[in-house]
Order: sequence, then structure tokens, then C-alpha cells
Amino acid sequence: MLSLRRKLIALTTVLPLLLAQPAAAASPITEYGPVPSALPVGGVCEVEFDDRGSLWVEQYLSSQVARFDPATGRFTNFSTPMPLSVPGGMDLDRAGNLWMPQVTGNSLLRVDTTDGSMTELALPWANAFSGHALGIPLHTGLGLANDIALGADGALWFTLGGLDSIGRYDPATGAWSKYRVPGEILGQVGALFGIIKPGPGRTVVFDLPQLNKVATLDVDTHAFTQYPMPTPASFPVGVRTGSDGTIWVGEALGMKIARINPATGQITEYPLLGVDGLLTSILDGLGIGSIGNPLPMPGPIAEASDGNIYFAVSFPALFGLGNQIARFDPVTHEVRMWPTPSSASYPCDINVHEPGSVWFGLLTTNRIGRLDITATR
Repeated sequence: MLSLRRKLIALTTVLPLLLAQPAAAASPITEYGPVPSALPVGGVCEVEFDDRGSLWVEQYLSSQVARFDPATGRFTNFSTPMPLSVPGGMDLDRAGNLWMPQVTGNSLLRVDTTDGSMTELALPWANAFSGHALGIPLHTGLGLANDIALGADGALWFTLGGLDSIGRYDPATGAWSKYRVPGEILGQVGALFGIIKPGPGRTVVFDLPQLNKVATLDVDTHAFTQYPMPTPASFPVGVRTGSDGTIWVGEALGMKIARINPATGQITEYPLLGVDGLLTSILDGLGIGSIGNPLPMPGPIAEASDGNIYFAVSFPALFGLGNQIARFDPVTHEVRMWPTPSSASYPCDINVHEPGSVWFGLLTTNRIGRLDITATR
């Protein structure tokens, strides 16, 4: 055993070195909230900026939509006309209106971003019942529209998981159309609650997670192109088109991200875990004071203003409750991860429309978060 004198000498030698170490950098993630909700957990997921700079926040469990003013930090909450409607993913039309499906309401919802007023448009398919009970508008059916995207043709395109189809609504004419996903017995019913986004060129791109595929639909010719993922059962749940026209994919159960070149059909996968993975340790970026599932299971994915690819970690509900936002450099293939201040926060969607930022919803904590890109360099 060391003598007391030697211990004191060692302490006086090491202590100045420890004190000289730079302080840990402040987290680049700031959380706001909780978002006002009618339920203890409102189900904060997708976030979308309107033309005035306000951030709209979907709460699918409480059937509410909130408007957040980044300048003041103030939330204003709006309830959907139909209770338990489960509002889904959002996008703006060319007139600046906010649109979202009501998953269990078998309808689309248009929100006037100036005052939050809402208009329901019942889907013309599979309406098993449509009417009013106790003064409450009800629309039920098998459409199960979950996500929506503005197409290059100015129409709103949306998933119809219960009808094996992709739907289209033209806000200028009021015309409805649907296009059945080809090539599978189950079609898109194997991709319930799928994600759809603007695709390369004049397409929309969407995932078929249970079928292990990503697909595009040409908005003019209505031709489908499907891309089977190389890794079996990879469960692709995040899709987004990059500035160069390639498609980025988050393979949640495969613990990989992938890049699809639509011009050649080539798919390149980047593993996030394992001996040959891009992450050398699943503990990287966990931080202190915030815990969550450390497995790099990517979900929603997008290219931000710095040209890097950002994605949420860990995404699938049964294995989720992660607490990280990750960045992938498409040139160097370096990956970095940052924990949210809240533990097991489940980052549920990301938005990269504001330069220098990545905004996202935090499902379990009923908050929204912002990653400051400039603070991560």
C-alpha cells in the first residue's frame, strides 16, 4: 500500500492536471415544452414550419396540433374536430395551408395557419360510417392514411395502408385518386403507417417497412419503382430525398442507413454497429444525465443545410425509447450522436427546413427539440 506521503504527492501532481482539463461542452440540443396537451402524453411526433416561421407540432395521441413560436417560446394548442382522430404526418400546400391525415378518422385535415381553423375532408373510399354522434363528426373506414407530402404537381399525396394504395388529392379541383401498390399480394397493407415524402424529380418516395422495400411513384405517369433493401428484414422506416436527387433511408432493425441512386438503382448501405460499423461503440455520445436505448436503430432521416445527413435514434416502438440525434457525413462516413436532455425521449421525427438547425418531436416527454448545427462543429 502507498504511504500517506506518497498519496499526497500523487494527489498534488494529478489534481492540477485534472483542473486544467477543459470543461465539457454544452449540449447543442435545446428542448422546449412540455407541449400543452389534453393527455399526460400527447404523442408529439412530426413538426413542420409554416410560411410565417411558426412550428406546427402533431400530437397524435391527444388528437391535437400545437403552434410554437420560436421567438417567444409560446405554444398555442388546437384540437381536431373529431376526437381520437390520430393526426398523422404534415406538409404545406402551395397556398400555405397545413395538411395532415386523420389516421382513424379516414379523412384529410386542412389547417389554416393564420388562425388554426380546421376543415375535414372525408376520404371517398371505405367510409363504413360517416355522420354525427352527439354533435361530433365521425368518419371511419379502412383507408388508414398516415403521412402526406406535396407533390411536384401541386397535389397532396398520402399513404393508404389499409387500401394497399397511395392516394392523391388536388386542392385546386377537389379531385381524388388512388393508385394500388403493385407486385405484392398484400401490397401496402404490409406497410401500415408508412412515411411518404417528395421524391427525386417528379416523384413521391415512400417506405414499405414490413416488405423491406422503398418505392417511388411518378406523379405524372403513376408508374411505381420499388427498391428491395439488400439487408433482409431491415425495416426501412425513414426516407428522404437529398439535394443531389438520391434517396436516404433509415433501416431501423438493420441498424444501417442506406443511399439509393435512382438513376442506376444502386443501393449502398452504411452499417452503424459491429466490427465493420461506422460507430466504434454503442456508448458513443450517450452523455451524462440522459439515458436511452443505445442501439443505433435509425428512423426519420434528412439532409440538413450543412450537407450532412441527420437521423433519429432509436426508432421502432417495440425497441425504441432512444434519446439521440445522429449525424452522418456522406463524404467521410463519420457518425456523431448527441443525447437529448430528456432520458428515453424517443425522437419521433426531424425537420431540417430552418438553416443551421434540426428540429424534432420528443414523443414520451411531450417536448420538441432543436439541434444547433453550428454548435456541433
